[in-house]
Amino acid sequence: MKITKILNNNVVISKINGEERIVMGVGIAFGKKNGHALEKDKIDKVFRMTSAEQERMLVLIKELDDDVLLISREIIVEANKLYKEPLSESIYIALTDHINYAIKRHKEGTIINNPLLYEIQRLYPQEFNIGLFGIEKVAEHFELELPKDEAGFIAMHIVNANMNESISNVYEITKITQSIVNLVRYHFNLDVSEEELSYARFITHLKFFSQRLINFESLEEVMDVSLLSTLQKKYSESNRCVDKIGDFLQRNYNHELSNDERVYLILHIARLIKSNVSVDN
Repeated sequence: MKITKILNNNVVISKINGEERIVMGVGIAFGKKNGHALEKDKIDKVFRMTSAEQERMLVLIKELDDDVLLISREIIVEANKLYKEPLSESIYIALTDHINYAIKRHKEGTIINNPLLYEIQRLYPQEFNIGLFGIEKVAEHFELELPKDEAGFIAMHIVNANMNESISNVYEITKITQSIVNLVRYHFNLDVSEEELSYARFITHLKFFSQRLINFESLEEVMDVSLLSTLQKKYSESNRCVDKIGDFLQRNYNHELSNDERVYLILHIARLIKSNVSVDN
């Protein structure tokens, strides 16, 4: 691999199988010129983007301080440790652009509050911690103290790249998930232990349930109706709670719970309640 064009010390353009790629690595272009060979041990990332995405990245890089791209890269490296599959490459553009803009806004004295900060902290604690890591890196490189709201925004970009959804959809998924959790809390007057495995399973189920809902996808009806009837009797209080959830979704999202969705919700709620306090018999 040879350098076609140097964008900055950490980013170059190189041709791979005849196609131009953006190649990133700390100090990858230091002391180099166009036509020089790249050192493989310095290559951190090769961007295999669409031509439109690559063009956006090129425009963005021209506007950036080198440190912004490095901060973004460090955040993504940490975030990829959370998941089995690497995050969508689109995060390199979206997150880098956000951090760059956040720094500019902060320098200008413009602070944007994150309306879902509380929900993000509770529903995506690992991603939020990486967001905190990100604003610490900004503080180190730019001597700027970004608010925790920005850690929440960074977390949303990570969740977005993992779920392969738009930011607006991720926000809606977060709102729906937290609303259902609140309904369960209030129904049982329960202070849920967020350390419990049952809580983590419930949240994971709700995230994907909410994702299907906003994308107008439903579970295929495969459950035997008799199973639902049995569970409704066995876990009567959990079933009443699911009725409230169903009413909420019908009013706010015009979504009617399928039998399969009801079964899964009853089971998850019953398990959650059992691990926190004995309610259902």
